Amino acid sequence: MPITKTLLRPNIIIIMSDQHNPHVMGCAGNNIILTPNLDALAKKGMQFSPAYCPSPLCVPSRMSFMTSQYPSQIKVWTNECALASDIPTMAHYLEAAGYETVLCGRMHFVGPDQFHGFGKRILADVKNDLLSADILGQDRQRTNGQTKYAVQKAGYGRTGFSYYDQLVTNTACGYLENKAGGKDAKPFCLVIGMILPHNPLICKKEYFDYYYSRIAVNNYFTEKTVREMHPAVRAWCERRGVFDISPEQAHRALAAYYGLVTELDDNIGKIMNTVDRSCDPENTVIIYCSDHGDMAYENGLWWKSYFFEGSAGVPLIISGPGRFPAGKKISSQVNLIDIGPTVLDMAQAGSMKNVAGKSFYRLLIEEENAQPWADEIFSEFPGLLGDLPSCMLKKKEWKLIYFHEFRAAESSYLLFNLNDDPEEKNDLSGDPRYRTIARDLLHDIKKRWSAEKILQELEKKKRDKITVFGPERYPHPLPEYIIPGDINEFNDNQLL
Repeated sequence: MPITKTLLRPNIIIIMSDQHNPHVMGCAGNNIILTPNLDALAKKGMQFSPAYCPSPLCVPSRMSFMTSQYPSQIKVWTNECALASDIPTMAHYLEAAGYETVLCGRMHFVGPDQFHGFGKRILADVKNDLLSADILGQDRQRTNGQTKYAVQKAGYGRTGFSYYDQLVTNTACGYLENKAGGKDAKPFCLVIGMILPHNPLICKKEYFDYYYSRIAVNNYFTEKTVREMHPAVRAWCERRGVFDISPEQAHRALAAYYGLVTELDDNIGKIMNTVDRSCDPENTVIIYCSDHGDMAYENGLWWKSYFFEGSAGVPLIISGPGRFPAGKKISSQVNLIDIGPTVLDMAQAGSMKNVAGKSFYRLLIEEENAQPWADEIFSEFPGLLGDLPSCMLKKKEWKLIYFHEFRAAESSYLLFNLNDDPEEKNDLSGDPRYRTIARDLLHDIKKRWSAEKILQELEKKKRDKITVFGPERYPHPLPEYIIPGDINEFNDNQLL
């Protein structure tokens, strides 16, 4: 039965984590991971499987989430690109509609504007560099990056990221407790930004030991599997040292990643308990998502930046007691850029103008006689560490991953049928039976996306940024950041 639309405008809480593989949740069918709070949220709400990110990289995905536009539309392709302050965000629209808009924690805004429409920011972000290593030509071997060091130094302990998420959680809970008893008060939208389970792959010892004893890791890469890899994926692995990672290092890293997901779940549980205790839970919508996934050793791979399901896919759970059905899984494909228009529909706040995202509110309320949802997903990636632009187009069960670097070769793309091959083991790009499907998908990509234009824009942005933000030359005071750098605790295997 359809759920009748409630007239009272809800409070909205959006929890966004960083780099959470959509398959690493109990409610996603994973029988090893402990995520009791996310599982409970899914049981009370609706779980999307699959949901996708507009880019498998932090800043472009988050800015697209905020604006409901693709990275190429807002010219935010890398973690060094700043979102222009005159581009409206979901927060601008909600603020204009009478909501109190609050940001607590991470959103990875680059540059002096650290609000982008939010009326309040109650906790600063973790510090991000204004200039990245690739712009300054530095060789950084940090364990929070996408290199082999992040996996080789995995284990137990605590990092500044874990402490930061505790601070985010406590600050968010404090805000919610101050809202206690305010049923008739101004509605609010609280966006809570977590950084876990992003590497460093260092988790609590109790969780590390638990998962290390339960996870089995085999040597994925053999001479045959490496030889049969698509050259673009093989080059990506070579540049980041993936082939140098031993099975034991992978075992420790995966145990730590699972541990970080459980730490994240603990924090989400504290927020959920505070909502039940302090807010009006019957008039509060909770949305959980992540900015992108992490391969987490699926197909032997790690981190983000791929268009395989573990990296391009994201968890998405929406709970609204009395508003939406409970315990339902939705198979319609949605993108993070669709969340903004959907939230505005929930809030009865009008619509976002001139955006690519579409409201899936009708899927939540099971609206009768609604137009069919377009099962199509597009996502793009600019290229890092020498990789050139790539993108993904998915229509229903068919997914094509296009590599601009190999555009002149027959191997310019990968093709998968995810109904038959959900683990993406069988590339059909060389099968003549599917050439028409591949041709149509490639044609659609070329109509909407230009790698050459992206490369030109990125080169210009790089020159401009060096001119404006050259080493130790900042024209404005730097935004306030939290720098939890001196509280890392590692065991003897993780000397950094």
